[in-house]
Amino acid sequence: MRYIFVIALWVLSNSLWSQNKHLLYNQTHNPQSLMLNPGVAYEKTDFHVGVPGLSNIYASAGNTILNVDNFFNNNDFNANVALAINRISPKDFVAFNQKLDLINVGWSNGDRYFTAGVYQESDGVSNFPKDLIELAYFGNAGQNRSYDIGQINFRANVQSVFHFGINEQVNEDLHLGARVKLYSSSVNIRSVRNSGQFNSRESGSGILLEQSISNLNLRFDSTGLEDADQLSTGNILIGSNFGLGLDFGLSYFFDDRWEFTGSILDLGFIRFNKNTRRDVSRGFFEYEGLGIQFPNFAAGDDLISYYQNLGDDIEQDLPTETTADPYTYVQPTKLNAGLSYNFGGEGSWCECRVNSRGKRAGNQTLSLHGFSMVSAGNFFYSITGMYERSFWKTVYAKVSLGLDQFNKPNYGAGLALDVWKINLFVNVDRLNQFSNIYNAEALTYQFGLNLKF
Repeated sequence: MRYIFVIALWVLSNSLWSQNKHLLYNQTHNPQSLMLNPGVAYEKTDFHVGVPGLSNIYASAGNTILNVDNFFNNNDFNANVALAINRISPKDFVAFNQKLDLINVGWSNGDRYFTAGVYQESDGVSNFPKDLIELAYFGNAGQNRSYDIGQINFRANVQSVFHFGINEQVNEDLHLGARVKLYSSSVNIRSVRNSGQFNSRESGSGILLEQSISNLNLRFDSTGLEDADQLSTGNILIGSNFGLGLDFGLSYFFDDRWEFTGSILDLGFIRFNKNTRRDVSRGFFEYEGLGIQFPNFAAGDDLISYYQNLGDDIEQDLPTETTADPYTYVQPTKLNAGLSYNFGGEGSWCECRVNSRGKRAGNQTLSLHGFSMVSAGNFFYSITGMYERSFWKTVYAKVSLGLDQFNKPNYGAGLALDVWKINLFVNVDRLNQFSNIYNAEALTYQFGLNLKF
């Protein structure tokens, strides 16, 4: 039974996180960069359309502490598990984000560029409940301690987003942009801001365990889980719960070489009021123990029957209130900021940009990008330096070096082609992890195919 928790830890550590897309950020030749900054100084095209299902594919996930090699190496497996559990803290977390662009179009009208479309997205984050993992794996035999139930902290959401945006050139130096979003979701789960302790004390006889739950305030909100087997592509794409959101962005040129950019994304919410369920447990529970010795894992004793009996008693004496109350899910808001310096050959003004003067001199760019986001109380961040070079205004290569919440240097690279009316791009992050994928805490990739006219 305890190896269920080992498998769960292994799966979490073997993930392909971050909603930080720095390699795509401020790629002004790429229409998808408008999704990261609606105020980007996008190249002037009359019209663009994304290839449905291929215009922007993104997947990223990881955790802050564990990797596959922590479990599978030349050392004893059980010892590895114990070391892994000892390494984690309640502040460590696992996270994932996936995005699939379904429709994306844009068109120009004077100094304004309009965009519209729909994309599907799923994301989630969960902290490692260290105390409860220790309780499940090691048991509490002979333990005189309290286990923090408040370490349970997670949220996940699957949504479709319908959007409409405006990018406007205010003057030769300033571009502003905004986007309105309609969120639609049928699947959501969260459990945050919990509290309570599971207390375990050995009695004087050494046979009975005195156990109690104190100051418990545990809540689970969910939507669509009870009818998960009835979910279809249609009601995932157009869910039964809706919300609104806004994006804002800007790009400002100090001169022909220095540029500042910034954006705030997903300033919004979803109101869940259909197919919802809320389970709330509050109060105290005193448990004087079973008249048996706690299961001996080394001898292969069964944990299931022990906890089943304990769970039945808790459910009877500490009932859970279940309702269909609505709740509000606040979107994790993302902040981007960038400073770039343009230099190099091809120094003539680029006539294809929104600004008739162009604004970028040269075919090379050095930039610094910052990103931040808070989700389920966890702070996501990155600081990244990048170098980009264009060749014949057809091939664009970009490399990056940064630090983020995963506490390791992060190397990335991107390649984009603008050939005829085709814009194709591939971005791969955490290249330094690819030499030994079993040592990777996180991986990221992005791909897109768009047509520009």
